[in-house]
Amino acid sequence: MDKILISIYVLYLEKTYDLFIPVNIPVKEAIGLIQNSIKELSDNAYEINVNAVLFEENGSIINENNIVKFSGLKNGSKLMLI
Repeated sequence: MDKILISIYVLYLEKTYDLFIPVNIPVKEAIGLIQNSIKELSDNAYEINVNAVLFEENGSIINENNIVKFSGLKNGSKLMLI
């Protein structure tokens, strides 16, 4: 499988989005894709943040230098974007 389905709570919008992300890219790239998707899905209500960070449900930061498949993310992961 080359993509996983994740659920992302966007604090800025106070909404949750379910998105597929590729597993063979760095988390930093995935954050960019996630932000572009959320901007589009929210009819441009979301503003891109170059310093955005992904957090796991338990509050730990996801290392943006890891490749997605080695970051601990899996299908059904629940994340927060700040």
